[in-house]
Amino acid sequence: MELTWMGRYRNLVGQLIRYANIYVRGYNIELGGEEGITLSAQSWQVLECIIEHEDETLKMAELSKYLGMPQSTFSKYVKKLVEQNLAERYRKEDNRKEVILRPSEYGRDFYVHKSKGLLELGYKEMFNLLENVPDEALNAMVSAIENLANHLEMDTNEFSKTRLIKLED
Repeated sequence: MELTWMGRYRNLVGQLIRYANIYVRGYNIELGGEEGITLSAQSWQVLECIIEHEDETLKMAELSKYLGMPQSTFSKYVKKLVEQNLAERYRKEDNRKEVILRPSEYGRDFYVHKSKGLLELGYKEMFNLLENVPDEALNAMVSAIENLANHLEMDTNEFSKTRLIKLED
């Protein structure tokens, strides 16, 4: 049966779904071992997010929201990054509750070194395929995926709300 409601976007949606399913299958598998460091895809994303926003003073909750990750999951990965000396926790002098994250010097060096391998692993090929796509079209694709993610996030938040069931006396 042909799926017509997606129209000409069927192949794009199909590949997004395929990518998401393959990603979910392996996102908690920890890889590495060199230098005693093992990271899952999600812990790598947390490290990357910390490095990307190191010049800002964002709270952990803001960073977890940026990644679309529950705060508890984000905190779990931060703990592991701190234990592996890849990230450091700070607090504001005037606010003991707000935790600010920074990459350690070792964490930044580790990221730079390992990201070169990631580029060669598959991203370089993807970037080459997109090289001739005009920035305007690339921005439209980013906006479309962001819009889809925002809708999925709203749906997920709605379905994950705690619902109360009245108990019979």
